[in-house]
Amino acid sequence: MTSEKYQIRFKGAAKQDITSLYNYLKQQFGSQVAHQKVNDLQDSISKLSNLSGLGRDASELSEVLTGYHYLHLTKNTVFYQILSNESRVEILRIYSNRMDVLEHLLSDFTDYDHNE
Repeated sequence: MTSEKYQIRFKGAAKQDITSLYNYLKQQFGSQVAHQKVNDLQDSISKLSNLSGLGRDASELSEVLTGYHYLHLTKNTVFYQILSNESRVEILRIYSNRMDVLEHLLSDFTDYDHNE
């Protein structure tokens, strides 16, 4: 088993997802709660750098998602891609578990610009 660490890179849509989450939490619960929740989310995502088996193969959800992975957390689901040849994990989207994640994921995937 390799102990190689992977770099985490947030794509534009994932950055916007974090910003939207922060803004929502700040409006509803205040900036202290918003900071804490976003930090907790980022800490969970950072664990993917070790590829410790936290995530699952997204093809379990749909064959269209072959080659992608997801990390299901308490409040959010993180959709990502592993680029082994570049030792990088690209965070593509972060969805609230209150929404139909699969529906949004499939919709976003068909519109997704892989070069963003």
